[in-house]
Amino acid sequence: MRILLCHTGPRRFQLCCHAAWLSVCLLLLGAGPWALAQTPTVEAPKPAPADRSQLPTVFTRSSPASLADLRTMERHVKDLAARTTGTVVAIEFGSTTGSGVVVSPDGLVLTAGHVVGRGNRPVSFRFPDGKTVRGKTLGLDSASDTGVMQITDAGPWPFAPLGDLKGAQTGDWVLAMGHPGGFDSRRSTVVRLGRIIRLSPDMLQTDCTITHGDSGGPLFDMHGRVIAIHNEISGSMSGNFHVPTTVYYKAWSRLIAGGTVIPRVAELVSGIRTSEL
Repeated sequence: MRILLCHTGPRRFQLCCHAAWLSVCLLLLGAGPWALAQTPTVEAPKPAPADRSQLPTVFTRSSPASLADLRTMERHVKDLAARTTGTVVAIEFGSTTGSGVVVSPDGLVLTAGHVVGRGNRPVSFRFPDGKTVRGKTLGLDSASDTGVMQITDAGPWPFAPLGDLKGAQTGDWVLAMGHPGGFDSRRSTVVRLGRIIRLSPDMLQTDCTITHGDSGGPLFDMHGRVIAIHNEISGSMSGNFHVPTTVYYKAWSRLIAGGTVIPRVAELVSGIRTSEL
């Protein structure tokens, strides 16, 4: 920053000094528009509201009871997918790929901790339409397998609202999305409909089949909110595990600041694909 000194009189000189001092204060406090555009908020987000009574009745039953129920489900899921798939990105580190979801207009991306790997390294994000943008990794928590990244190219970006587990229960219908096997221009974002089969404060298990490359992708509820992130894949068709977004909220400021909790001692490859695996 350049500070210009005025020589046309003591009064104008005093005003220029005051202006320069104010500029320095604003810069240090991050009050300029450039700071707002580049620094994500460190406050944990508030989940978007959700009212189960607003969902089609079929989603409150144990199973569809008629052909009309199935058609209602189909329409709702198609609409939900159309509104959310544009927020699901493929994450690329050279030949290594994972998935993530954009959750803010300034390009904050939630993913799995083992996809982040380590903080402050460059990463590319590929949107479903093929557009590639630049970014960097922020923080991760290896214990909970949570991680955050940031798009550094200028936005705004399409983003999905975040949710919570308030009111969630086993049997609820959910949508799992991601880029299994990595980004493929010959297909759209892969969408899988399933149900919650096990639920706890720090873990969800569903029968939405996920596979290599899906790690870090989002699990949506029927309101279109991100309620969890894929983090573990087993050999069983029902062994699909996800970290609830509420776990992210608890460590939000540390993840945004680039903190690392419990560094890995071994490379975790579950759910991530590389050319060598």
